Amino acid sequence: MNVTIEREAILRILGRTQGVVDKRHSMAVLTNALVEVHDKEISIVATDLEVSLKQTAPAQVGEPGKAAASARTLFEIVRESSADEIRLRTLDNQWVEVSYGKSNFKLMGIDPEEYPGMPKAGANGAQSATFEVAAGDLGEMVRKTIFAVSADDTRSNLAGVYITKSKKKNQIRMVATDGHRLAVIDRPITGTLPENGAILPRKGLAEIGKMLGEETGKVGITVSGNEAMITVGDSVLSMRLVEGSFPDYQKVIPKETPNRMTVSRDDFLHTLRRVSILSSERARGVRFRLSEGTLELSANNPDMGEAKEELAVDYGGAEMEIGFNAKYLIDVLGVLPEGGNVEIGFGDELSPGVLSGDDAGYRYVVMPMRI
Repeated sequence: MNVTIEREAILRILGRTQGVVDKRHSMAVLTNALVEVHDKEISIVATDLEVSLKQTAPAQVGEPGKAAASARTLFEIVRESSADEIRLRTLDNQWVEVSYGKSNFKLMGIDPEEYPGMPKAGANGAQSATFEVAAGDLGEMVRKTIFAVSADDTRSNLAGVYITKSKKKNQIRMVATDGHRLAVIDRPITGTLPENGAILPRKGLAEIGKMLGEETGKVGITVSGNEAMITVGDSVLSMRLVEGSFPDYQKVIPKETPNRMTVSRDDFLHTLRRVSILSSERARGVRFRLSEGTLELSANNPDMGEAKEELAVDYGGAEMEIGFNAKYLIDVLGVLPEGGNVEIGFGDELSPGVLSGDDAGYRYVVMPMRI
């Protein structure tokens, strides 16, 4: 193998591999990246067996071939370069030479045939469902749901974002919950969704979210068996689906919320942040006291003190008090656009609150807490 590639191109590729490669994996082979060179292009594969990423870029190919070496070391060598081009070459005994300008590095590699590589879509004769979604829509869907994914290892079926058919025709729905809050978003697609839905893991979606910032076209998604394969430009990311059944999330979405409050997103977020400074560090509880035109937010921490602040809101319902975990509200307000308004619907002090903004396809449900 002998290939030359622009520094910016390979730096971008190697940078993305860092989120996929498991640096402390018990299988040492998985700390490496596989480099393949053929037909005027280079492709680099990284995997931890749960998430796999293959990226391709044009290159000046002197000799086709493949090699495997430490993904982290390759990235650091290229990152510190000031040259415009990077040259990669295989040596004897699986060694890999990286050179640019007057710099030359020789890395111990492994046999590339031992590297797992990318899983194949449609393996084992599994039925496939393929659809396309706008890159901007998919990026927004990931951003507005991934923070609500459960971090509890004992609830593995909540460790990802559920994709399913929306009630609206030709739309996909993404749902995430940790049992305390729920995020639901719908967006249009073309193609066919998996009949019974699928749960995409948090890690794979996080990597996709990073890649979508530069894309403006369509993103192709294929779900087959226990794998989902997502094509973004010249990159393909495969992720193993989360096992188990996603809970019936519809049951926790209130059918009616008679008391509705509308408030500036920015004012609400800043007030919540200030008041929650004196909330309990563990529970982050903040009390809401609603009356006509006014929301009073208060927090009390026996070890630190108390905070109280009033906020002008559009509210004409019954007076009520209800408590929420401030973090759950701050999280969702952080992904909503600045300058807009948000509406929160309430039932009573024991019922979930339903938050929505200017995006008609997005809802967020948060459970109340006793304070």
